[in-house]
Amino acid sequence: MYGQFLAKQNKERIVSLQKLTQTQDTWFAQNINVIKVEQVQLATLHKILYQVVQGLLKKNQQRHLQIIHPEQAKSVQENVLTLLAEYDDLLRDAIPLPIYIFIWQVSSLEKLSNCIEVVDDVLDILEWYFIHQNEQVEAFDEEDLNHEEIIDLYKDAIEEQDADAQFQLGEYYSAIDGEFFQPEKSVKWFELAASQGNADAQYALGNFYFEGLGVQEDFNRAFILYESAAKQGHPDAANNLADMYFNGEGVPENLVLAKKWFDFAAQQGVAEAMYTLGIIYEQGLGNDKDEEQACSYYRKSAEAGYVEAQYRIGGIYLEGRLGQPKDVNRGLYWYERAAEQYHVDAFYDLGFIWSQGLTGIRNIEKGIHWFKQAALQGDSEAKLQLGHIYNKGEGIARNIKEAIKWYGLAADAGSEEAAILLEELKGI
Repeated sequence: MYGQFLAKQNKERIVSLQKLTQTQDTWFAQNINVIKVEQVQLATLHKILYQVVQGLLKKNQQRHLQIIHPEQAKSVQENVLTLLAEYDDLLRDAIPLPIYIFIWQVSSLEKLSNCIEVVDDVLDILEWYFIHQNEQVEAFDEEDLNHEEIIDLYKDAIEEQDADAQFQLGEYYSAIDGEFFQPEKSVKWFELAASQGNADAQYALGNFYFEGLGVQEDFNRAFILYESAAKQGHPDAANNLADMYFNGEGVPENLVLAKKWFDFAAQQGVAEAMYTLGIIYEQGLGNDKDEEQACSYYRKSAEAGYVEAQYRIGGIYLEGRLGQPKDVNRGLYWYERAAEQYHVDAFYDLGFIWSQGLTGIRNIEKGIHWFKQAALQGDSEAKLQLGHIYNKGEGIARNIKEAIKWYGLAADAGSEEAAILLEELKGI
């Protein structure tokens, strides 16, 4: 199904490129149509890359040394690789890093097993060459280059149909904070690996379909992928599958199957699954309420580092709920662990606890500190509380200027109370 989509997309891109090449380059205008062929030859793709590299060198006033490297004595692939190696410094300055890597990857192939996927990359090269070539290129240092590793992965993924290499390529393009983030490329490689039964790829691809990242959102497809990976024992896929049963996403709500898969994921150490089991036992969803089990799962999840569980167990200890004795110190401990992970409600609650002296000791400065942390995360109630502290001057000197500032910020965030108090202070 995805292969058909990619093939159709490739044909549409080729049509667009044909229109460009007719006015810009005679050779490409005459030859680009050949990559429409379903079983395009690798030599054809190498010839296209050879023309691209030659064109770049001519533009930069570099001459292909026919005498030293006679074309007739070498294969097209060898000619491309020779040019890439000989003029590496110049080409690195002229080509964006992702395109540079594509050229190396395709040029290094010795056999072709996934025509559609490789043509997709060649089209990226051609679209850059004809549309974006004159845009400024950000220089990159050789030490930033890991193209040899990526070339090896590409060769294994295409030539050997190695599912693990395909998955790793998908991961390479999926790092959101990385410079190579290209979700459409991730989907392409995850699809290939998933079709071979790679559970990691099925899980990752399920996330992309669930979130609509690089593909159209599709809960049904996500569910199928999560289920396939979960049945192979993938813990995070089991947790996500359980979530879909729990919330009725892409499948009718089924609390029995949800709990089954949450149990499996929790046993494999998935902290989020432990947390959700806590909710199930606390609220009696699909089974009897069990406060002891609920608290136990919340605690395990918190100890495993899950921030929502840390915040929840903190509240349980502070309020003495779920059969637990009230323990302010333990509650504060878990709120602080949650705050370390920037949990905005933990910031706010810590501010309220210290500013109101709920521990038995009032510490306005600590209260201000935590309220400000919450306010920086956009919490309007924290901004209002800071306005109150500076306006009332309890525990610190009254500061009308600061009160106006925080009431103003709270009012801008939609607080009607802050807006009223702001007008009163401005009238003083």
